[in-house]
Amino acid sequence: MIKLNARQQTILARLRSNEDIQIDTMAEYFQVTTQTIRRDVNQLCKAGYARRIHGGVGLPVQLTNTSYQLRSDLEFDVKDKIAKQVANSIPDGATLMMGIGTTVTRIAYYLKTKNRVITNNLQVVKILEPNPEIEVYVAGGLFRSQQQDIVGHSVLTFFNSFEADIGIFGCAAVTESHIAMEHETAESELSQSILNNSRQTWLVADASKWSRSASVKVAPLSRFDQIYSNQTNLPDDLAVTTI
Repeated sequence: MIKLNARQQTILARLRSNEDIQIDTMAEYFQVTTQTIRRDVNQLCKAGYARRIHGGVGLPVQLTNTSYQLRSDLEFDVKDKIAKQVANSIPDGATLMMGIGTTVTRIAYYLKTKNRVITNNLQVVKILEPNPEIEVYVAGGLFRSQQQDIVGHSVLTFFNSFEADIGIFGCAAVTESHIAMEHETAESELSQSILNNSRQTWLVADASKWSRSASVKVAPLSRFDQIYSNQTNLPDDLAVTTI
């Protein structure tokens, strides 16, 4: 497991957009030598984040969802800033529904007030476990190792049995028409369940989500009471806290 530097994060973001990139092209883009790019690429390939192709690099053969660690490393600094802002906005004693997503996971690190947390995000559970002032309710269902979460009909039933003050979740992508998207139906259904069972709904999404694609609709951005993002030039009618 490696800590990605800024250039490696940019390489991965470009791979997601372009699929395959030549070494020479990346060296020219970053204004560095091809040897420097090859070292970055070798580390990415060794960690399983990329694969070598003739003259360049591409994404590994995989399903539509990337691994948890890869998603966690991408845009880490931005996600951390978003997480701090969200945590500082949560009132003491609030009941929270916390969905899937690596930015949501970062928020758990900064929860310091007395809260009740309802979640299917196992990384959130792990982070909050040592905190005696936070009650954690965990859904049961199908465990997904790569995503570090639990999904299935039983999770929907679990969320439907609560009413939260604030529902917090991320998304896989945002379309040009400002619709939050997920890769899989199970993920979309979970987010919709949080939307339907929370008095306030907060979406956390870094700007890279606007350059990605996913196939399953969650909801229009107008459906969220608050959006935390570093994305600029969003419509004025959206409630956005810009990081």
